[in-house]
Amino acid sequence: MVEEGRFRGGNAPYGYRLEKSGILNKRKHEVYKLVIDEDEARVVRMMFDLCVSSGFGRWRLANFLNEQGIKNRKGQNWHDASIGRILYNPMYKGILRSGETYSGPFEELQIIKPKLFDMAQRLMRERSNERKEHRTVPLNTTGQSLLSGNVFCGHCGGRLVLTTMYP
Repeated sequence: MVEEGRFRGGNAPYGYRLEKSGILNKRKHEVYKLVIDEDEARVVRMMFDLCVSSGFGRWRLANFLNEQGIKNRKGQNWHDASIGRILYNPMYKGILRSGETYSGPFEELQIIKPKLFDMAQRLMRERSNERKEHRTVPLNTTGQSLLSGNVFCGHCGGRLVLTTMYP
C-alpha cells in the first residue's frame, strides 16, 4: 500500500488531513486519502525554514511556536518531541513510510522541498551528541557566547568555552 502511495490508516500527520476517496477496500470500508492542510502546512514550512536558516532545534522551535501563540492540532502548546517527529518524518517531502518500506516521492503530498528537508536532516545530524567530537555545525546559535564550544584550541584540540571572573 505504501509503495502505491496509499495511506495505511491512523491519524493524519500534522500538516495533512484525511478525505474520503470514494474507493472501497476488501472489507467494503471507504478508504481515506491524505491531502495537505494548508493552514498546518504553513506551520510545518516555518519549522523547517527556522531549522535550516536560523539553526533552531526542537526545543527552541517549540518555545518559539508557543510564544507566538501557535497551537498544535489539539489546541495545546507544542512539545519538543512533537517537533522532532515532524522534522524527521520523510512524509513532508512526499515519501510515505511503513517500517522499512518507503514509497517513491509523491508531489501532491510534498509540503517541504526535498533539498530543504535533506538540509535539515544534515544539520540535525551534525548537531547530535554522536558527532560531538567531529562537529562542523555550531551547536549554539544564540546568546552572547556564540562561538563557545564551537571553536577548538590549535594546540591541544580542546573546545574553547566562555568563562567569567567575578571581582
